Amino acid sequence: MSVADAVIVGAGSGARLGHSTPKAFVELCGEPILYYSLKAFIGHAAVNKTILVVSPDMVDNAKFVVDGHDEFIDRVVIAEGGSERWMSVRNGCLAATGEWVLVHDAARPFVTHSVIDSVLEKRYDFDCVITATPEVDTVRTMADGERCGATVDRAKLLRVGTPQLFRRERLMSAFEQVKNMPSPPTDEAALFEALGVSIGFSWGDPINFKITTQTDLEIAQALLEKGQGRAD
Repeated sequence: MSVADAVIVGAGSGARLGHSTPKAFVELCGEPILYYSLKAFIGHAAVNKTILVVSPDMVDNAKFVVDGHDEFIDRVVIAEGGSERWMSVRNGCLAATGEWVLVHDAARPFVTHSVIDSVLEKRYDFDCVITATPEVDTVRTMADGERCGATVDRAKLLRVGTPQLFRRERLMSAFEQVKNMPSPPTDEAALFEALGVSIGFSWGDPINFKITTQTDLEIAQALLEKGQGRAD
């Protein structure tokens, strides 16, 4: 039974990855990075429509990817992104039709069906649910110069990831409030938080990391070559 539409956000430039190609289109084991997220979401029984959001100048490239995979044809809708993340997500949500929408970073190719299930299960309790993993490193604040500040209790910290689940109409209403914020939200859950909405979380998987640097890309390639990190 379909529960939610999925918005896969791949409109970022990915400058930190060091490629001239936008990050979502950088090759990973013979396919663009965005391929793996699309495959995971269209293969999930609870996902109805999957919307891929890319920058306007990459729409033709996205169509080429979709048309080149039979399983994507008629299952993936392409939408143009905006100059900021929230604009891209909003444009993706405009193409959605369901009560719920899952928002996922195209640069997280290792999302699994188990992680998607975990987020969806929380919809009975919250209008916004994030994917999270525990913080395992020692974390400190920064002081002046090169001096460290206090150690933060990591038991009270979460590492935030995607997918994130939203009641779609409430998210669309929240986008109208961005103009009243001092700075754009870092993600849509931060937008809900700024509006006083309670945020739930479900446990994710550390392997569902975001490819940001060349090292991340090399780790992702090694995992795929060993047959790990695929949708379950």
